[in-house]
Amino acid sequence: MRKKSNYTGFGEKHLANENDEYAKISWKEKLSFCFGDPALTIVYTLTTTLLIYFYTNVIGISAGIVGIVMLLSRIFDGFSDFIMGMIIDRTHSKYGKARIWILRLVVPYAVMAVLLFTVPPIGVAGQTIYIFLTYNLMNTVIYTGISQPFHTLGSNMTRDRSERETICNIRMALSITGSMIITALTLPLINQVAAVIGHEQAAWILVTALYAIISILILLNTFSSTRERVRVSEQSEEKVSAADALKLLVKNRYFLISLGLMLFYTVYQIIIGTDLTYYCQYILGDVDLVMPISLAEKIPMIFVILCLPFLIPRFGKRNLIVGGCIMGIMGQLLFINNPASIPLAVITAVMRGVGMSSFYGVSFSLPSDAIEYGQWKTGTRIEGLMFASMSVGQKFGSGITSAVLGMYFARAGYDGTAAVQSAAANAAISNVYLFVPLAVWIIMLVIACFYSLDKDYGKMMSELAQREARGTL
Repeated sequence: MRKKSNYTGFGEKHLANENDEYAKISWKEKLSFCFGDPALTIVYTLTTTLLIYFYTNVIGISAGIVGIVMLLSRIFDGFSDFIMGMIIDRTHSKYGKARIWILRLVVPYAVMAVLLFTVPPIGVAGQTIYIFLTYNLMNTVIYTGISQPFHTLGSNMTRDRSERETICNIRMALSITGSMIITALTLPLINQVAAVIGHEQAAWILVTALYAIISILILLNTFSSTRERVRVSEQSEEKVSAADALKLLVKNRYFLISLGLMLFYTVYQIIIGTDLTYYCQYILGDVDLVMPISLAEKIPMIFVILCLPFLIPRFGKRNLIVGGCIMGIMGQLLFINNPASIPLAVITAVMRGVGMSSFYGVSFSLPSDAIEYGQWKTGTRIEGLMFASMSVGQKFGSGITSAVLGMYFARAGYDGTAAVQSAAANAAISNVYLFVPLAVWIIMLVIACFYSLDKDYGKMMSELAQREARGTL
């Protein structure tokens, strides 16, 4: 017999104790969890945006080879996400099913981050093998092993929807801040270190090591200061096989919507994050413009996301995401009319930031809602595998986009060692930056229109509370 749920009604306050699944979380615990996201974002941003630039422009590996390595790596990466999701769902420890993995993998995570940039001078073939091995050890094994439990932990801290959304909003705002710092400040910092020590690759290694140490300290605090209160799935005597769990995921419409939005957001993120450096250097004529344009996009996102707890109850997640997509489309169309204008590049970045903030701010509360919806519809609760599948979509979008981008640049004749690119290479850089994000905005708009859980959520959670009080899912 399962324990009786502590849920007694919407809007009622709960003490933040370890046994209350609907607890109101203290600000100390919220921030301890949310600051863990920038610690993960530091390396994720390095490996999805600047790493390609490092391989092509510092090590001198062709964009085509880098694209193929990343494409092949994502095949393995997808399997590792599913495996880690099943491991989380079957983990039982005194620290819960998720937190324990953060403790176990935090040091290997930092070490592998540094090894990514320690590419030895052993020829193109040797360097390609080294890149493949370290990239897969980092992303397929270590990053998957620590990021999946972190995502699951956010859902397992409480079942109170407003608390989850607040946690997600703060987390995403901090994530953007971390991404903004890495994207905008890393290259100038590396250049300064390189000027002092006289070795560019060593500068990349030293800066990454600094980031890695900071990440260790933050993630250890996340582990020690958070708690897993939601134990619904652990109280069920029925064990769901991986095959059955995947079938249930495919039938969960809100999981599919969340997955689709995450996949295409990732495409957008990789395109903007990767191509912005090339676009500023070769089209706008100044690579230092990366910083102001990145800031123009990221800073508005932070402010809008922090306002979402007040906007979501009034407008709903669907309407905010749809409105954001329309804003992004308008901004991209504005820039296409004058793609060499630096002021327009900044204005468009601001519009993109405001537009994408509506989805990004709820990107990890959407799967939490889908978990509750799946339990409501099927009587089965799937947590670890739900977030693992979301990560598959994220990594699939990242890997495919990075691979296609690398091969497209190689086909256009891009040469990372050349000071000036060919007309075909410049055209490729422009086309990617201008038109791919526009297509992504349109696709995300269509997907978001199918989301309608806002109006049914209160009824759904009330019925779940009644069922759980009777000892059933």
